[in-house]
Amino acid sequence: MGVYINHNSNGMPLPTCNKADYLLLDGGTEIDQPEKFIENLICVIENGPFDAAGYIYSKSEFEAFVDPQDPRPKRWIIHQDAAKLADYK
Repeated sequence: MGVYINHNSNGMPLPTCNKADYLLLDGGTEIDQPEKFIENLICVIENGPFDAAGYIYSKSEFEAFVDPQDPRPKRWIIHQDAAKLADYK
């Protein structure tokens, strides 16, 4: 788990908390946790005092984010520019 999103599509920094809400305002669509890897997927994990918005770019990355041993609250978002937001090449 290592490619994170810290800015919206206009280059503005996302806040420390409530990143999912800001990604939704930026054009994302919230979905239920998917059962398999899908394109343009972002998982926002609540880490106590901050949120982490992880870009899920592969099946193995998806499997790491859905680990049943990880009890942290998660929200799932599809954003057409997920790779660009993560600066993933």
